[in-house]
Amino acid sequence: MSGLDALLDILPPRVLVCGKGGVGKTTCAAALAARAAERGAATERTLLLSTDPARSLGDAVGVALSGSPASLTDAPRLFAMQLDPAAAHARFLARWRGVLLALFDRGTYLSGEESAGLIDAALPGMDETMALLTILDVEDEKWARLVVDTAPTGHTLRLLELPASFAALLALLDAMQEKHRFMVHALTHRYRADDVDRFLESMRERLARFRAVLADPDRCAVVLVVRAEALVAEESARYAARLAGMGLAPRAVVVNALPTSDARELDHEGAAALRAVEAAVSEAARFDVEWLGRLPTGLAGVRRWGGALRPTGRGAVRASPPLEAEPVRKAERGARRRAALPLLAPLTLAPLTIVAGKGGVGKTTVACALAIAAADRGERTLVVSTDPAPSISDALRQTVGDAVTAVQGVEGLWAQQLDASAAFARFRERYRERVDHLFDSLLVGGLDAAHDRAVLRDLLALAPPGMDELHALAVLGELLAEERFTKVIVDPAPTGHLLRLLALPEQALAWTHRLLRLLLDYRAVVPLGEAAEELLAFARRTRALDALLRDGEHAAVLVVALDEPLVRDESARLVESIGSLGVAVTGVLWNRTGGAHPAPLPLERAPAQFESRVTVPAPRGVDALREWSAAWRSIQIGEH
Repeated sequence: MSGLDALLDILPPRVLVCGKGGVGKTTCAAALAARAAERGAATERTLLLSTDPARSLGDAVGVALSGSPASLTDAPRLFAMQLDPAAAHARFLARWRGVLLALFDRGTYLSGEESAGLIDAALPGMDETMALLTILDVEDEKWARLVVDTAPTGHTLRLLELPASFAALLALLDAMQEKHRFMVHALTHRYRADDVDRFLESMRERLARFRAVLADPDRCAVVLVVRAEALVAEESARYAARLAGMGLAPRAVVVNALPTSDARELDHEGAAALRAVEAAVSEAARFDVEWLGRLPTGLAGVRRWGGALRPTGRGAVRASPPLEAEPVRKAERGARRRAALPLLAPLTLAPLTIVAGKGGVGKTTVACALAIAAADRGERTLVVSTDPAPSISDALRQTVGDAVTAVQGVEGLWAQQLDASAAFARFRERYRERVDHLFDSLLVGGLDAAHDRAVLRDLLALAPPGMDELHALAVLGELLAEERFTKVIVDPAPTGHLLRLLALPEQALAWTHRLLRLLLDYRAVVPLGEAAEELLAFARRTRALDALLRDGEHAAVLVVALDEPLVRDESARLVESIGSLGVAVTGVLWNRTGGAHPAPLPLERAPAQFESRVTVPAPRGVDALREWSAAWRSIQIGEH
């Protein structure tokens, strides 16, 4: 029996393939789905679904994918699709927009036009919500197997936690409808459920079904993909613990890209971190895949990877991948340290520098190294992560939390792992408290006012997707404006979610204005000056952030890439997409290069290019990061 068959035999019909960006989730998911389709009966169909906004599944299987299942000609009974949040949102509104308009007309004082604007801008449109609804839709089609290639750590955790926030949204909508039920019953002494009630019941039923599938180990399981590298394994251990806390302890762990038997031993940190993963998933089966020499592409490459999958016992772990690092002699270290500033000089750091890239390319390490270099130049610098799965603590080898913390060993450098969800939750709670205070202090009575209070206090459940991260980024912009720091280096979420964030200020402003108009319509019930002030302050910060992001002298993006086909393609799309949003790209850093210099991206106006050679083990801690960045070099366009 092959390792892939052994893995499939312990998995239920629904499989979530999870892991940090860059570990090989997409390849693993494609291999599982392809083999499941081959083993299935003639009438059984397997669906491979990617919820990752990086959209790399199509590149991996060699087929252009859309938001609808497509049959793969080289794999009978295998279908694949890429989540398309915009298309899923459009389908949702096409089906339910009329019902929602009726609901808003009954539960608020908005005009029809104002309700339509709020519904189009703010109702479920986030990647995670659309992923949830898409999974429910494909469940309805009775696929024999469903394999989900998930987004990186933070946003998959949000997907799995989404039922709670989606339930809060349904509670708000139900509060709007309850006002209508009360009025109808008061006038007619009876009430008959209508389309709005049926919509709410349908959403509650689908949400309950999603929770039931996740909670049933005979129907759903997680496969966690990791690599035996310290930073990856440490985040994976935390991920495994969070999954277990949700009742989704991984059924299997796949350790990807282990070296061949003649490769050198793994550094002690990587081995220890992998043991931490094993401790977090002590009941999970383990499978290993040796480094194949190149990344698999197309179904043939995916099948080759699946053929290399082997069940294994716990024990000795070797390094991954077997690339040759440049030796660093002690005599060279002082010279490299002294040369750090001149070598980094061609790389212009804007006051707000966002370090972008696909998951797994080394964004966090690069962000920390840049921040150390900036502080060494005499800049008061803050390095901050807005990624829901931050790893700045791992890179700096120092505990960093939600509060701004001085970095040991670097004068003028502070770090923060900003909890954007918690920050926005505090903003929501302040708004709720002000609404409650106003209703209580004015002694507004009656059931009608009670319904109005319920609607008003939970209005922020209608917040557009990514509003928490935008709120956090706006706060960072204020730190620059107040001159508390001269440089802020941001380690954001990977590609797809960063693009959503950069495009969000305009939508957020429109949402805020609609919400303010809604509050104005409630003036006959209660004056909401204090609550409205919270939204006005948010609008001011968002407007300032929008202006900052589009000022190339004060804000720019550095893209981190790997010289690998799939990553190159995604990085080229990322540079073009950032430019189309009016945000400057200051450069591209090719990380972990090993042979010839990477070819420049095939862009009409390619930004400055830089190179960082592979280092084993990956640099961690202030001294190692300084030494590593001192070896970066600029690449002339055409030098490869």
